[in-house]
Amino acid sequence: MLYSVVQNSQKDRFRTDPHSDEFQDQETILTPSGRRLLASGWWGLVRHPNYLGDIIMAFAWTIPCGFANPIPFFYPVYLTILLVHRELRDEANSRRKYGASWDEYCRRVPYRILPKIF
Repeated sequence: MLYSVVQNSQKDRFRTDPHSDEFQDQETILTPSGRRLLASGWWGLVRHPNYLGDIIMAFAWTIPCGFANPIPFFYPVYLTILLVHRELRDEANSRRKYGASWDEYCRRVPYRILPKIF
């Protein structure tokens, strides 16, 4: 849960004030509209660390139920499928919205949700 709080907090602070001193040493990518994409910190590891946090929490809440019955695992599996599908849609929308800047972001941050895997 701490992971989700920390990375969501970083995203919110960056959206609120991307020119803050806190982000002066952070790697960003300028878009044609003048917005900046954060390409360091949590957002430099994967493009959607918030989705990873949600998936980790869903499995963490389910594991105490044990493995004797698969029913408790329906929710984290469903959430994983939902967020992977959402990420695919986000990618397409971001590519349309940011163009070459998004391509550069994808080059710098190659993993979508899970570092070294996807």
